[in-house]
Amino acid sequence: MARIREQRTPGALPLYVHPDWAERFPWLVQGTTGRGEPDGNFDFRLFGDSPSGVVIDRWRHLRLATGCVGSVHARQVHGAELLVHRHPVCGLLVAERYDGHVTREPGVLLTVSVADCVPISLVDAERRAIAMLHGGWRGVAAGILERGIAALHAVAGSAPADLCVHLGPAICGACYEVGPEVFAALGLPQPATNTPIDLRAALARRAIAAGVPPGAITISEHCTRCGDSPFYSHRGGCAERQLGVLAIRPARP
Repeated sequence: MARIREQRTPGALPLYVHPDWAERFPWLVQGTTGRGEPDGNFDFRLFGDSPSGVVIDRWRHLRLATGCVGSVHARQVHGAELLVHRHPVCGLLVAERYDGHVTREPGVLLTVSVADCVPISLVDAERRAIAMLHGGWRGVAAGILERGIAALHAVAGSAPADLCVHLGPAICGACYEVGPEVFAALGLPQPATNTPIDLRAALARRAIAAGVPPGAITISEHCTRCGDSPFYSHRGGCAERQLGVLAIRPARP
């Protein structure tokens, strides 16, 4: 496993990308949006208190900046249900009660909203199948990572031969204090009192147990809460949300 630090791309959209993936997978759109300060507000909540017209404009700007015709999102419920997108999408598609998206369709921008939870990117490079997952502790305990890998298997028609996993900007193991019940749900030894947990480390162990080589797993160095974070943090008092995004670039006309 390797630790990486996402780099902001040029332009008005504050998109922080995996630098190695940007070089290795030029056919891939990937990254996590940031606060955008002092350039502006990049809260992508669809179910918040911002005027709907303002929010839709932000999503339209996101599609234009990433070169995608359509984007998909869902009302997340901290579960492990995934939605497979097999056809092109135009504009913004919002589904109910899903915490992950899977596709092989170019130009479909998969998105999950986060503000401490882990944006999990899965890429089957050989078959160009991708999944974007929302990794809160409940979803991780319910097996969203394992279900995402299985969904890629089903979409691609065979087990991923070159699967890469990236665990993006999220709250770090020093900042994320939880109760013993969280450790129990994740199958970890239970402490006697509230104790910090590293959810990305737990996800990495689960990925290895699912057959992903350690060398194909990367973990962001960014913590959404501590240090000079360019991201929103729920535990840091933010109501806003950033997006983890993943897409197969559409073919140029």
